[in-house]
Amino acid sequence: MQNFLQYYIKLREKYGKLLEGRHGIDSLSRDLLIAWLVTGFLNGFIRSGIVTLAALLLPIVSLLRIFSKNDVRRGIENRKYLSARKKTADFFKLSARKFKERKTHKYYECSNCSAVIRVKREKGEHTVVCPKCGKELHVKIR
Repeated sequence: MQNFLQYYIKLREKYGKLLEGRHGIDSLSRDLLIAWLVTGFLNGFIRSGIVTLAALLLPIVSLLRIFSKNDVRRGIENRKYLSARKKTADFFKLSARKFKERKTHKYYECSNCSAVIRVKREKGEHTVVCPKCGKELHVKIR
């Protein structure tokens, strides 16, 4: 057990020296590696040139990002990726909420700031104030 512990400590020190001054693993690199595992699995079932090419390129791109010394550029790429991922997740969450509440609420978009406004589904004309910009909206529910 003592030999294994010493080996582990030496291995960890070597790994630390290897990544010294490098960008390291971030969300984009991690997700690229996960996508590589998924495409590798799919490649066993779907023999497509595009899937094979993706299975070959994804780990290369991820490793180039991990071992890159250009920390500023990799950080910018990661922030853009996280922003796009958040927008996509928010879109699907809102879509699920709209579907779940389709019988009780109606959703409108503010013409001024594009905020989504939730209105209780009651027949008639309503005046709704946008919580983000304060503009009044006149909506008619049938």
